[in-house]
Amino acid sequence: MKKIPLTLLIIGISITFVLSFAMPELAGKVKNDISSMKILYSYSVTKSFLEQTEETIEMASVPLGKVKTQDVNIRTDVQLEETPLNIQGVVKENLNKPEEYKHEVTYTGPEKGFTYRKYYLTKNYDKGTYTVIRTNKITGKEKEYAGTYYEPSAQDPIIAWSRDKK
Repeated sequence: MKKIPLTLLIIGISITFVLSFAMPELAGKVKNDISSMKILYSYSVTKSFLEQTEETIEMASVPLGKVKTQDVNIRTDVQLEETPLNIQGVVKENLNKPEEYKHEVTYTGPEKGFTYRKYYLTKNYDKGTYTVIRTNKITGKEKEYAGTYYEPSAQDPIIAWSRDKK
């Protein structure tokens, strides 16, 4: 009797191993489900907005009468603080998706009366706290996790702007 379960285990491991090479996208999905333990646990996520924060990046400084062209590739990602590895995926599923700004941009110098024009991109984030309640589907036992998140702002995640200087 013990040979059958051992044989099934070996066959299951072999199939998983073969699938990881033959169909890596499927293996990745299975791995993510297992790593987040959605098979054994259910999750409830609550988030509370606290404030909007920003990060400003100077992209270019163009003098009077000049033109500058450059590729701009900026991305805003979710950032988590005080978050255990086993629930990061669950929290990220409940936050805004990353925002990308990819453009070839032509920057021009300022109007007469100014020396140069500075170009900026501001990445806006919504900062808040989250609470995750993980419930074991078999025992009903609950565990609570809490932390801080930064997600791309729901309104104007990336803003391009400029300022002329004398």
